[in-house]
Amino acid sequence: DVVSVDRDGQYLCARTTDGSEYGAKAALLATGARYRRLGIPGEDDLIGVNVHFCATCDGALYKGKKVLVIGGGNSGFEEGLFLTKFATRVDIVEFSPQAKASKILQDKVAEKENMSVTFNHAIKELRVKNGKLDAVIAEDRATGERKEWQYDGVFMFIGFFPNSEFAKGKADVDQWGAVLTDK
Repeated sequence: DVVSVDRDGQYLCARTTDGSEYGAKAALLATGARYRRLGIPGEDDLIGVNVHFCATCDGALYKGKKVLVIGGGNSGFEEGLFLTKFATRVDIVEFSPQAKASKILQDKVAEKENMSVTFNHAIKELRVKNGKLDAVIAEDRATGERKEWQYDGVFMFIGFFPNSEFAKGKADVDQWGAVLTDK
């Protein structure tokens, strides 16, 4: 694993965990990213059990079941539509008062009888019982009313964080930490 990249004259020097050093005139950073999470009670216990970040990977586990998609952007709407191939019911919940997804995706979701979208709600807890999802606790951000929803699984599409920590201070990054590039 690369632990640092520093400039040495006209070269970049990449140092690895085993102490090796590699020099080059350019370096391609392909560090990947990690999914953004809610940081709520129950989330850690259910990741890989009833909480997922990839509809293509885990959607088939919910054949004939009811799932909740968290996130009202393009990813949430696209993945929600994909999940209708398996789940009998797919609901989307968005923190904001309106969707961020494109109008085309919003229209496609609106056409589906087995889909709905709830806006302006914050997911406060994923209640765990016997190692499984028991309930999703949501809060209406306008009224403060708490609601208990029943789902077999939850798919989160609320963004990601780039794995670029070692580049900070050495390369320009945007407000999310992604390394900025030229043309």
